[in-house]
Parts: sequence; C-alpha cells; structure tokens
Amino acid sequence: MIAVSMMSLMARCIDTYAQVKTDSVEKVSVTKKAFRSGIKLISTNPGDTIVGERSAAAYAQFAGRIVRNIYIDRIGFEKSIYDTAKRVEKTVSTIANNLHVNTREKTIRQHLFFEKNRPLNPHRLADNERFLRDRDFILDSRIVVVPVEGTDSVDVTVVTRDVFSLGATFGGSLPSAPKVGLYDANVDGRGQRIEFTALLDQDRTPHFGYSLLYRKSSIFGSLANVELGYTQLNTGYSIGDEIEYAAYTRIDRPLVSPYSRWAGGVELSRNWSKNVYAKEDSLFLDYKYNLFDSWIGYNIGINKPMENRMRHFLAIRYFDGYYLDPAEQAEARQEIKYNSGYGVLSEISVFKQNFYKTRYVFGFGRTEDIPAGFSVGVTGGYLRLIDVERPYASLKFNYGQASRKGNFYRLLLQVGGFVRKSGLEDVVVQAGATYFTRLLHMNRFKMRSLVSATYTQITNQVVLNWLDINKTEIPGFRTDSLEASKRLAVHLESVLFTPLSLLGFRMAPFAAVDVVPVHCLSCENPADVFWGFSAGLRTRNENLIFGTLEVKLTFIPSDEYGESMFVFGFKQNLRVKNTGTFAQKPSLIAYNQRR
Repeated sequence: MIAVSMMSLMARCIDTYAQVKTDSVEKVSVTKKAFRSGIKLISTNPGDTIVGERSAAAYAQFAGRIVRNIYIDRIGFEKSIYDTAKRVEKTVSTIANNLHVNTREKTIRQHLFFEKNRPLNPHRLADNERFLRDRDFILDSRIVVVPVEGTDSVDVTVVTRDVFSLGATFGGSLPSAPKVGLYDANVDGRGQRIEFTALLDQDRTPHFGYSLLYRKSSIFGSLANVELGYTQLNTGYSIGDEIEYAAYTRIDRPLVSPYSRWAGGVELSRNWSKNVYAKEDSLFLDYKYNLFDSWIGYNIGINKPMENRMRHFLAIRYFDGYYLDPAEQAEARQEIKYNSGYGVLSEISVFKQNFYKTRYVFGFGRTEDIPAGFSVGVTGGYLRLIDVERPYASLKFNYGQASRKGNFYRLLLQVGGFVRKSGLEDVVVQAGATYFTRLLHMNRFKMRSLVSATYTQITNQVVLNWLDINKTEIPGFRTDSLEASKRLAVHLESVLFTPLSLLGFRMAPFAAVDVVPVHCLSCENPADVFWGFSAGLRTRNENLIFGTLEVKLTFIPSDEYGESMFVFGFKQNLRVKNTGTFAQKPSLIAYNQRR
C-alpha cells in the first residue's frame, strides 16, 4: 500500500512539473514574441513614410477577448528607436545601463488601467499606451496583444523604453550668477523625481539660494501624482514681480481615459516676497500670501459601449488666494495679483476625443500623439477679485482633426464674462486656429510647417488686466505700458529635421515669423502692428531626460517705443506635447499667457 501511494504521489509530481514547465515555456514564448513585436513597433526606419495612424486600430481585432496575462518588458539603451538595424555604441550603452536604474515592473503596473480577466477594450489600451508615453521617464511604449490559440483569450505585453533619467540644467548669468540644477527623474526606477537647483549670485543677500523638489508619479497605483517643493528662486506658484520664496504641495489626478470615472487635484502653497537685491523700501513690494486650490470632476457615461467615446464631465473647483500681508504701495492695491481673491466655479462639458500616432511634429522621431475630436464646456461660478464680487459664466469650444497623411488642425472659440448690476463686465472673446502641414520628405531630410492665429478682445474692462504683448506672442518682446483691447497674434514656422547627429543629439534648424496687430488704448498710434523674425536651431537626444534645447535669435523692428532690437534666446528642457487631457479643472479664459 505504501509503495503504491509513493508511486502515485511521484506520478502526480511529475505531471505537475511537466505542466509547470509547459506553462513556463508558453509564457517565455509569448513574451518573447510580444517583445519582438514591441521592438519592431517602437523602432523606426529612417526611410519610413510618416502618416497618421489611429491609436486603437492595432487592437480593434481583439475587442471583447479576455485578457489572460499581462507581461512587462523593457528595451535597454543598446537598442536605437530610430532603426531596428542600428545599435547604440557599446561603450555609451554600457555606461548608460550601469548608471541608470530601469523602471521597475511594479512601477509600470502602477501606471496601468486595464486588468486581467476582463474583456479587452482597444480604446482603453490605446489610452494607456499614450499615458505611459507621456511620463517624463519613459521614451516610448507599446502594448502588444498576442492571441492564445484555441481560446477567446489574449496575452498582453507592455513594452517600454526608458530615457536616461539623470539630468542637469544650467542658467543664470555667467560668471557672476551661475545657476545649476541636478535631478533624477526616475529614482531607483520607481517613477520618483528629485531635483536640486542652486544659484550663486554676488548681488543677492544671501549670495546662495536653492530649491528642492520631490515628485512621485501614480502614487500607490492611484494614477495621482504628488509633488512637494521648497524654493528660494521664484520657481513655485509665484504671482508677483518680486523674488518669492515658497513651500508647496500639489496632488493631481488627471482623467487618463474616457473610461475613468474620477479626476481632481489640490494645491497648497505659502509664498512670501524677499528683498534679496536690497531694493529701497519704497520700491520693494513686501507681501505674503497663501494659496488653496482644489477641484474634483466626475465622468458620466463610462459604462456605454466601448466604441462610444462620447462623455459628459461635471467638475467643481474652489480656490482661495488670501494675503496675510499685502503690499503697501497704492499702485499694487489696484492689481489683481496683489489682492486676495476667491471663487467657486463649476463646469459641465461634453467631449469626444481620439488620438492619432505620428512623428516629427515637435519630437525628433519619437512617437507623438495627436488629439482629434471636440469638447464643449459651459462654466459658471461666483468670484471676488479686488473686492468686487460677481457671477461669472463662459462657453468654450474646441475642435481638432487629423488625417492619415499626417496633417492636422485645431479650432478654438471661447467667450466669457461677469455680470453686475444687470450688465456685462470684463467680457473676453477669443477665437483661434492652428494648422500643421503634412511632413515633406526630401531624401533623408524632413520638413513640417505650422501656422496659427489667435484673436482676443476684452470689453467693458473693470477688474481684469488689459491685453498685452509678451514673449508668448513675440519671443523676447516685453511691454511696460501697452494696454490693448484687441489683439491678433499670428505665428508661422517651418522646421527642417535633418539626419545630422552629434553624440546622439539630432539637429533641426527652424525659422519663424510673428506678427501682432493690436488696438492699443495707451499708444500714440491706436492701431499698431508689431513684428518678430526668428531663426535658430533645436536639438534633442531622445535617449536623455533633457527636453529639446533651443537657440534662437529674434529681430524686432519696432517695440512699443519705436526702437529696433535683437533678442538672443536659449531654452533648455523645452517640452511641447500635443496630447492634452480629456478634461481639465474649471477656469477663467486665459488671455494673457506667459511661457
């Protein structure tokens, strides 16, 4: 009896081992297959024709199948995303791999919002792929679906390629006031960013100033981002014209997909001006203020059929910026930014948005996501600004479309204002359009152009600031006294993407023209036109955490005083993305932008 039992037990063990081995081989086989597909999809060939591809198209054939397993794979620095046949120089890739910690599997899983044992939704997978690609520590991502033979199930492999997460920034004025920043955007592969910036300025008291920042992406898998910071360098929420110290906390959870239910955020900061440059008391604006800003939004309709992307989004926001010690100067008391203000805003919006994948828009070959669809939002609320309390209402419309040929455009229309004493005040009307041409191929060179125009008008101005012109409209342009009621900002730009590369940094020269006609209330000539002519070079190494580096020279024939000037500009870590978000917190119409 004992012998028979032992033989039976051994047989069961052998069968179990055989089954485990078979499952292991199957897993490796499926993973390797998906991994190879991921490399093929992430890598590009210099000869590729760049066309727009609907993001969910690759997964449509698997709609409704059950997700059996979710695997995670990562591509190392030894592989180039630009050409499957090209390998990064061994010495460079070895150093990068030794210094860099790959994003951990757990961290990637914390950024997923599809699950095992659930029907596959092609649109949700596409949204998740795009969401991963938008993380600053990930260069590119692909989600690869492999059907399981003989079943209605699929295995899904998430393939990612990190960027080298260590970086530095340089600024200030050399040699008297150098400013240096060091950061790691993916500490220990856990989606954490730590950044330290220092300024040594002989004209400051104290000479040394610094800032610290910590950020965690998708904390505990909640898809919410947490940021903590302290600064002596005016890099917080600062709203005044003086150097501000600040301590702040931000929590933000975006609406990552039309199939997500909640979005929201909160920000708290304490800010105070510091007379580090020893201004006279009569000139220095001495103030302290606290800020509390919170919002929450609910997405209605997530249980509709998966192919239906139309949604209604309801959001409410409360903000309060209150001054503990306001500035004493009389002129400051008349400006919104130096006065306490609070408000409650709510918004109901309808949106439908899909994405196209393309390349060579702002990137140098990496995958970029272009939104296509519309949103209509109605905002209402009650605000107090400079001791004036009024109801507010606005209507916002956005529309965008993209084609498979690679060209795309966007349209914008917004109108909003306040109501008081049965009349309208501070009414802002804004309309805009942006068009990106298809990519033009010239052997190994590629060129894309864009044209944009935005018209803004403010009427019955009471509290809000008049329109101005700054570096958003014309690079390097600044005004001291320009007060306009109407402004048209037109921007034309062409970028040439070249095959030239130096130490992995690819080159793209560009040229741009900006023209801004205004109706100016304070100018000698009420109807005036300002111009800016720019040329420069952008460069980027897609394997590094650095954003695009830009060197630009702008010629302004006539400023607000009629004088011509040349402006040299250098930007580092320039990041421009098209993806946007499905829904945002309720807000007033932003008409005087800063960049």
